[in-house]
Amino acid sequence: MKYIFILLSCFFSLSCLAQNDGYLIMEQDQRIEQLIQRQKDIHNADNTIEGFRIQIFMESGNDAVEHANITMEEFKAKYPDIPIYLIFGQPYYRLRIGDFRTRLEAEKAYQTLSKEYKKAFITSDKIQLPYNVFCDDVMPNDIFDEEYQFDNDTIYNNIYYED
Repeated sequence: MKYIFILLSCFFSLSCLAQNDGYLIMEQDQRIEQLIQRQKDIHNADNTIEGFRIQIFMESGNDAVEHANITMEEFKAKYPDIPIYLIFGQPYYRLRIGDFRTRLEAEKAYQTLSKEYKKAFITSDKIQLPYNVFCDDVMPNDIFDEEYQFDNDTIYNNIYYED
């Protein structure tokens, strides 16, 4: 009995070592493709999450847009890698920078910027989603050339209007 068991185990172990010429056939459930497509659709519908930004400018009045654009251009020249957003919420125009997922990330940038922008402060805001491998064909909405509606807020000509 012992010898039969040893012979059978040797036979089965040898059959497990057999190779199939280096090919692997993988069958994937079609529902996986549907889930990936659903993830892309969700990302396209709302590509923002709760996060933090640093507000470096706030002004109201007739020349506020002009001053905001000047400040924006100066900031872009000094920090081309940091995104900057012009936001309008009556009656103020605001410049907010960055897409920080945690307050700690915002604090690190704030330490550098607070020396130059004395009135800067950290504020919570909706930020752009980080890059997602499932949605590689989706580009971030940095520049808007036409009107877009997100929830109750509107973006037109690169200015975000809060309701």
